[in-house]
Amino acid sequence: MLSETTTAVAPATLLEIRDGRLLLQMPERQAWASLALAFPYSPEIGDVLLAIGDEDVYVIGVLAGRGKTLLKTQGELELAADHITIRAEQGVKIKGVNVEIEADKLEFAARAVFERFVDAYRWAKGVVQNSAARVRTLVTGAYTVQAETIVEQAEKDVKIDGRHIHLG
Repeated sequence: MLSETTTAVAPATLLEIRDGRLLLQMPERQAWASLALAFPYSPEIGDVLLAIGDEDVYVIGVLAGRGKTLLKTQGELELAADHITIRAEQGVKIKGVNVEIEADKLEFAARAVFERFVDAYRWAKGVVQNSAARVRTLVTGAYTVQAETIVEQAEKDVKIDGRHIHLG
């Protein structure tokens, strides 16, 4: 013989967090609940959560949250897929003692790029080409260019200004 049971499932607003328990404002009442999410989430007051249960209430989803989701593991973590997209409204930050990017092709598209280094080194086996409307290089110390051949052309004036100019 089958008996019919029902369990309430409803959105609930988080009112208070105390000792790991969550006080929820559900449509008909307030209730203390436990997190039962499949992902690590730290709820914040005001979050709208999906709650299930009558006597024992559990949070099984986040409908509108501002809390933090932290995926933390000991050891290594690998994400593997045919394609991965990371999207953020406010920004993306990558921090690490050593960050490596390996690719057959690496492409950046940005309105502005700012790079800050203590030292920077680049190696290219083929061509390095810069195309710009204007180029400005500021150096506080010595500026050295070394090449087998140097060709500089200007359609208008060329100006060389210095205390001493040595040719040859």
